Amino acid sequence: MIVKCRELAKNIYLVKFQSKKQLAKTFLRFQEHFESPKFRKKVFKLSEFKEWYVKNSPAGIRTGKFTYYKDWGGFNIPSKVLEPFYRGKFNPLTREEKILLGLFKSFRRKNFYIIAIHDKSGKHTLQHEIAHGLFYTNPRYKKAVIGILKKCDKNSREEINKFLLNRGGYHPDVWMDETHTHIMTDMSYLKRHGVNTKKLSGINKELNNVFKRYFKR
Repeated sequence: MIVKCRELAKNIYLVKFQSKKQLAKTFLRFQEHFESPKFRKKVFKLSEFKEWYVKNSPAGIRTGKFTYYKDWGGFNIPSKVLEPFYRGKFNPLTREEKILLGLFKSFRRKNFYIIAIHDKSGKHTLQHEIAHGLFYTNPRYKKAVIGILKKCDKNSREEINKFLLNRGGYHPDVWMDETHTHIMTDMSYLKRHGVNTKKLSGINKELNNVFKRYFKR
């Protein structure tokens, strides 16, 4: 498995995989320990998650199959998520999990953010994940984003929260962050899932302007 890693911005590290499946297999337990509505801050086995995901994810409910590796093409976690894995709480680790932990072992005690994509990820996926990193590492960016999101009308916020809940992938603790990245980069996706995006065009523009101001290559 070939993995590339580099610091993309201050305290934001980009990990890039050759394939979507490699990416998702590597990050599954890290990501779900961070933001799953069922497994956030819990220790769990891969088999436990698979059983839950088939019963609760839209594709799982529809097909009766475990579709996680096809469903998700971008990942993001704060460095603190790695710690219980380093401490052995998630043993036995998979080969992929060991590789990721090895990439960051030399600065284990530092506070940073990890984002991950694969070779065929589009520019919007990359922007989506970078925005997560900025929200976590840059207090000024986060403050600006929250100020913009306060302009969202109640119905739009409720529709987005319903989308985040029904998709089966997000704990309420991360809804604010996910709301900002979805409005910024995934308007067409939100529309397909029942969100009235007409009211969000101004918010989308403001969020993208803030992103451009705080992220410069």
